[in-house]
Amino acid sequence: MNKTKRFTCKLVLLFKSCKDTHIQELGWTIVVTYAMKMFRKLTTCSGLIILTACTSIAPLDPIIGDTGQAFSDLANRTDVISYGLDLEIFPHSKSIAGVGRSHFLITQYTSQIELKLDSRFDISNVSVAGKTVSYERAGGIITINLAEPKTSGDSVKVAVHYSGKPHIALRAPWSGGFVWSETENGTPWIATAVQGEGCDLFWPCKDHFADKADSMEISLTVPKSVSAVTNGVLQSIDNIGEDKHRFNWTLSVPASDYNIALNIGPFTRIQQSYTSINGESVPIEFWALNENTDKAKTLIEDDLLQQISFFEAFLGPYPWGDQKLGFVETPHLGMEHQTINAYGKKYLRDKNGFDWLLHHELAHEWFGNLITHEQLNDAWLHEGFGFYMQPIYSLYKFGEAAYSHAMYQSYLGLVNCQPLVKEGVITSDQAFNSDIYGKGGWTLHTLKWLIGDELFWQANRKLLYATDDTHNLPFPITPRYRNTQDFIDIVNTVTGEDYTWLFEVYLKRAALPELQQTRTDNKLILKWQTPDNLAFPMPITISINGKSAIYTTIDDQITLDVSLQDHIIIDPQMKVLHYLPIIGLCEENQYLSNNKRS
Repeated sequence: MNKTKRFTCKLVLLFKSCKDTHIQELGWTIVVTYAMKMFRKLTTCSGLIILTACTSIAPLDPIIGDTGQAFSDLANRTDVISYGLDLEIFPHSKSIAGVGRSHFLITQYTSQIELKLDSRFDISNVSVAGKTVSYERAGGIITINLAEPKTSGDSVKVAVHYSGKPHIALRAPWSGGFVWSETENGTPWIATAVQGEGCDLFWPCKDHFADKADSMEISLTVPKSVSAVTNGVLQSIDNIGEDKHRFNWTLSVPASDYNIALNIGPFTRIQQSYTSINGESVPIEFWALNENTDKAKTLIEDDLLQQISFFEAFLGPYPWGDQKLGFVETPHLGMEHQTINAYGKKYLRDKNGFDWLLHHELAHEWFGNLITHEQLNDAWLHEGFGFYMQPIYSLYKFGEAAYSHAMYQSYLGLVNCQPLVKEGVITSDQAFNSDIYGKGGWTLHTLKWLIGDELFWQANRKLLYATDDTHNLPFPITPRYRNTQDFIDIVNTVTGEDYTWLFEVYLKRAALPELQQTRTDNKLILKWQTPDNLAFPMPITISINGKSAIYTTIDDQITLDVSLQDHIIIDPQMKVLHYLPIIGLCEENQYLSNNKRS
């Protein structure tokens, strides 16, 4: 056996010996990368042997692997009233079994109901109103035949009994599914994260954020060595024989189905409360690994209580105060699962001076869960706003230097290869590009400077709550769908001016506007260059010999009487999003971004 073959076999054996799921999922990347470095002449066959050994996870059906796809005609005939999920989780076999229940309001005449569920599950029975019915499966789509047709206004209750091994997340939360892990002492530690793929990875649902159920009942049966934590309020814990127990939860507010998450592990339930800005008491729950109880308590005291006070002061009451403000420790990094946010940062302090992950997922309780994009094209409403709240918190907590540092760092990461708000039907992968975070945040940064703090936060509150008077809103608070045009209309209304031009350039074009400069012995001429030559009457601050003033365009340009000896800085505090030579153009930025991720 030559060197290459011996090395390949060792790598395969090393990979097979890994017990940790996360190591297994990432192992093939490590194996191939290292193999190519060590053996430049590694044959294609050897490479395939490695990949075969290291990737035993079947690929997802495209229907299942992409959430938020356009509704079929059949799916459009129903509106979800409620879901029910009763599952048993089997950690040792990495499988689940149970029943998913759906209660639908019929909106158009139909003789069938459509649900989605990953085709890797076996279905043992489908019933409507308790009676077994026939059904067809086409990949991830289940078409259920009703015993008799239903008309608008009728309701239908469907139950799907199923079992199997759910898709394992390749890199949660970015590539989602189940995370089957263990704590250091070998106790099962399990989580789900399915934002890009959707609920149908592990339970039968419509799989679309635009049809939220009004409520959901979730019962999870697990070994007695662990707890089962999910969205909503814990109602009871039932003993099932000597070695199992069932956790019964009720979520009584609407939530996107991708936000429903299962979390199983040896947790300590830390309970606390705080008084919301509206005067009502809100329960806090942090489900931490037993050995991290003290760290979690410190995180609540040092970070969470300060952060929730910040969000409520700027925006309004925490939206789900009649449920819980919840976090659970997970083996993956994190995700904004409504009322039970995933936290996997290991309680490490970072350069922000606060826990950025806790803060970002908490921001999504407003931007993502209280308001939800109508379609994937508007995903920046979740991520751009959620991102920008973090520099704002740095400003609130530490001052201008911290805020400016955060914005400068994010500017350096802009790619500018595709617009934030795209036209047409797009996939979740296309929606969640890196610029919806940083460039979305920079759009808000410039808008805040342009219209002022008071109107900016007024527009944010109206986007979220449909009112600026938010401090006294009682629970429950109504969630709503929003799109980009909604925010533009709100900004135009609160300011009394038309700022459509700003959003057309920043959100709907890929390239940044550039301020072109022409300088002579006694003049400086500035003119905005924009994609498609769009109008862009953006004022700009200019410092001349240390004295700053704001200048506006006249006939599309700014003309200054200056000499060649004058020291001039354009936009000295970087308030306006525009192209600067400190970053590259699209291709270079994309290359740098891809290499950074890898």
